[in-house]
Amino acid sequence: MIKPELKTLTPIQPGFALLLLKGWKGDAEGVTISVVRNQDRLYLDSHGDWVSGEIFLALPPLIQNEETPCVQVGPSLIDPLLANRQAAYRITIKDGSNKDMGILTIAEGLLSSQAGGENPLPENIQTLNDTPIVQPMSVQEPEPVVLEPVAEKPVSQLPQKPKSKLPLFAGLAILLLLLAAAGWWFTRKPEPAIPAAPPAPVAKTTGPCGDEQMASGNEMAFVKGCLRSQPSSAQLLEVIAKAKAAKHCDIAQRLYAYKAQSGDTQMAVRYAQEYDPKTAKPGGCFNPDAETAAYWYESVVNQDPQNNEAKARLAELKK
Repeated sequence: MIKPELKTLTPIQPGFALLLLKGWKGDAEGVTISVVRNQDRLYLDSHGDWVSGEIFLALPPLIQNEETPCVQVGPSLIDPLLANRQAAYRITIKDGSNKDMGILTIAEGLLSSQAGGENPLPENIQTLNDTPIVQPMSVQEPEPVVLEPVAEKPVSQLPQKPKSKLPLFAGLAILLLLLAAAGWWFTRKPEPAIPAAPPAPVAKTTGPCGDEQMASGNEMAFVKGCLRSQPSSAQLLEVIAKAKAAKHCDIAQRLYAYKAQSGDTQMAVRYAQEYDPKTAKPGGCFNPDAETAAYWYESVVNQDPQNNEAKARLAELKK
C-alpha cells in the first residue's frame, strides 16, 4: 500500500505542489492515477470535475526525491482537492504491470491557485488539464422541646428526717436557665440566609479561533483563520465541540478533515468516532456511517500500523 502525500513547494506557489508516492515500486514512466473522494465516491477527471466513473489521469515521468518517487502537479489536481477540505481522498496508481492505492495526506500550508491570483506555470510542469441555578438552602427551625410536668410523689405518712434544700435550689436554677434559653430562641431574629454563589460563566475564547469569530457567519473564513493560528489538537477539539453545540456543522467537519488529512492521527481517530456506529451520537452534526468511519480508521492504520484502537475498530466494521 502506498502513502501518497501532497507537499508545498519551496518557495510556496499557490496551485502547485509536490505529489510524493511513498511505497510505489512500479515504473517511473507511463504512470496513471485515479482520485476518488469518500463522501460520494466520485472520481476526479482532467477538467477538475467529479464524475461517477473511474478516470485514470496520466502523470509526467516520476523523479526521485530522497529515494521517494514524486512529481509536481498543478491546479487541475490541487484546486479540486482543496475546494473540499472535509473530504478524504484515495489515490490508485498503476503502470503497465503494477497497481497500488493509498489514502492521500495533504500537508498544511498548501494553497489553491485562487490564493495567488495569476500564477505562471513553473518550468518542467505538466498539469493534468491546465488550460440550572442552585437555590439557597433553607434553615429548618428545630421543634420546641415540651417539658413534661413531673408528677409529685405522695408524701409518706411516716416521719422522715428533714431533707437538704440544696437539690431543690439547683433544680430551680436549671429550670430558670432552660426557660431563659427557650425565650431567647423564640424571640431571636433569624439571620438572613446567604444565597449560593452563581455558577461561574463558561470562559469565552478570543482570537482567530474565538467565539465571536465563529459567530460572524463566514464559516470558511473562520476555518482558514483558525488553522493559520496553528492551534494544538486539544485546542482544536474545544473549538470543534463549541461548533457542534452551536450547530456550525460545516466548521466542525472542515476542522476535523483538515487535521486528519494532514497526518494528525489523534484527530483522525476522533473524526472516525464521530461516524462510528458504536460511538456516534445521532441528531447532531454527524450521523452513524460505518463506511465513512472505516475509511478514517484505515487512514490512521496506514500512517500508524501500531494504533491498536483504530485496527480493532476497522476490523470490526469490515466484518
